[in-house]
Amino acid sequence: MRASLKPVLYRVDALLAERRSLKSLGPHFRIVHWFRKPGTDCAPGEEVAVVYLVHRGRETVVPLPVTLLIVFDFLANHSRLPQSAPQIAMAIHSDPFYIRHGANANGTAKLTRTINKSAVKECVKRIRQTLGRVFPAAGLALDPVVVLASEETATNQVGYRLRATVEWLHVDHPDPSSH
Repeated sequence: MRASLKPVLYRVDALLAERRSLKSLGPHFRIVHWFRKPGTDCAPGEEVAVVYLVHRGRETVVPLPVTLLIVFDFLANHSRLPQSAPQIAMAIHSDPFYIRHGANANGTAKLTRTINKSAVKECVKRIRQTLGRVFPAAGLALDPVVVLASEETATNQVGYRLRATVEWLHVDHPDPSSH
């Protein structure tokens, strides 16, 4: 093999490995929670602040409003098991993290949301639309319907599952007197 082809072959091998990884694990997201009280992680009162798509060392913001951030965070936290819209709505309404979403901020804006089963279906649709814009901008040729999958059960009920790797970053509350 000519020495001039080695860098090209290494690059092709790296791209093929990246493609296999994306196909088996999905894309990688970083979810930022802020207003954390020191010493806690994912505790009630934190806010889901932003979701980033991380690809090739670059972070691309996934521009989601509060309701979609909550649903995305929930799906990321429960990605092993597909869940139906009623299950997702019920779980969000019973989980202290989402019930007290953003309460540590001490602001006047209400950061909790009412999410019913029909809202879950609309949220899934809008998250997919957003991912459909973000993936190409980040240089990824991924289908949002594959990443945020709908899986049909034996009773024709649809379960939703996020097929991705996810990490959470927690940012402390900026006001130490609020603890």
